[in-house]
Amino acid sequence: MNQRVANRINAVAVSLYKMMGSVLLGLILTALISFLSVQGFFLLSHSWATPTVISPTDPQILTLNTQLAAQTSSRDHVLAEKRAVENRMTDAQRTVAAERSFQQRFLVALRGERASKDRTARRLSTLRREYQEARKEILESNRAYAGLSRARTDALYGARLLQQEDKLTLNHHLAQLAQSNLSLAQTTVDLETRVEGIHREIAGLTAVQDGTPDGMTSDVLLLEREYTHSMLEQARAEATLRSLEHDAKALDDVAQRYEALIASLKASPYLRAIEKDLTVAFVPYENLGNAAEGAPLFACALKVVWCREVGVVGRVLEGEVSIKHPIRQHMLRGVMVELKLTDAASAREDLLHLGRAPLVL
Repeated sequence: MNQRVANRINAVAVSLYKMMGSVLLGLILTALISFLSVQGFFLLSHSWATPTVISPTDPQILTLNTQLAAQTSSRDHVLAEKRAVENRMTDAQRTVAAERSFQQRFLVALRGERASKDRTARRLSTLRREYQEARKEILESNRAYAGLSRARTDALYGARLLQQEDKLTLNHHLAQLAQSNLSLAQTTVDLETRVEGIHREIAGLTAVQDGTPDGMTSDVLLLEREYTHSMLEQARAEATLRSLEHDAKALDDVAQRYEALIASLKASPYLRAIEKDLTVAFVPYENLGNAAEGAPLFACALKVVWCREVGVVGRVLEGEVSIKHPIRQHMLRGVMVELKLTDAASAREDLLHLGRAPLVL
């Protein structure tokens, strides 16, 4: 009795052991087949995508938004500096234009002044010649009249035909003639002085035009100082303008680099979720051919069986994205595409299939 029970128990134990071994072997084979199937699917399939829902509170979006705000602020600061430099350039250009205009007008005024002095000098020279001729005639006439009058007065006075008072009157007239001669001499000196002054002024103006120190006068030297000051101011403004142009170009290059960086940040598909929640899917580059806009999307039970259509593919978002492979450890490069889902719950699936259901199931 006891032996039969023990044999029965042993038989049941052996059967259970064999059954458990078979079950374990089946599980191992099933796991191996599943593993190989998944590996084979990802090795051979180019029609899968990884969906995700991006929200404005996503840490990556917040980080990108912070970077975008910082780069935008830096760009605006550079643009403000550029505007300040451009304002200084405009001021320097106005200074250069004003100084050039002053120098041109100065030279025109100088030529006009010299021409006026030349005309005055010619008129004074003509007047001087005429005056010298008239003075010569007046002096000769006065000298002849004075000599004759004095001799006649002395003769009449000696013959007692002329009173003392009349003699004094005639001498007074002769003294007035002598004073007239002195006035003529003084006028001659004044005229000579004026002619000499005009010639000195002409020589000074000529020296300014020719840029030579010969013939300079104090008045003309002061005029030349104003002209030299204008030239120095123009040279200083032109040097400042060249420096500001280099600064503006450098700031423009920096602003363009900021613009490129901001454009790359804005191109990130994650930033579109700042305005609203956005359902997207990561598509590797090798699967992009099956992710045409309008292509149907399928969600499957057990990843590859019992599939149903859940929406269509939207437009491809600009910017490259890198994520980790769903079952492997290496990084994949690809893009994000918008998803237009008819079943919102399918956004939580690990995989969606592009174009058609896998295994035609």
